Amino acid sequence: MCDAGTVTVYRIKFEGPAGLAVRIATELADANGVDLTSSKPPAIIDERSVSLDMTVKGNQSDVSDALAAIRDDLPQGASIELVDD
Repeated sequence: MCDAGTVTVYRIKFEGPAGLAVRIATELADANGVDLTSSKPPAIIDERSVSLDMTVKGNQSDVSDALAAIRDDLPQGASIELVDD
C-alpha cells in the first residue's frame, strides 16, 4: 500500500537470471509504499537471462528505496532500473 504523498506510476525493468524474476517481482510488490500494478511475462534474453518489465505506483522515495534494497542483493550482471517512457 502506498504512503501519503505524491503517487506516481513508474516503469521498472529487471534483467538477470530467469530464476530470480519471480522473486524480484515479489520483493517489489511487498516493498513499503510500493504497489505493483502490472507485469509483462519475462522475455528471454539468452539461455540464462530474462528481461521483466513491471509497472508500480508509489512516491519517488519509496520506489527508490525499494530498488536500492533489491539492487543490493542482485548477482553480478543483473540489473533493476527505472525506465524512461
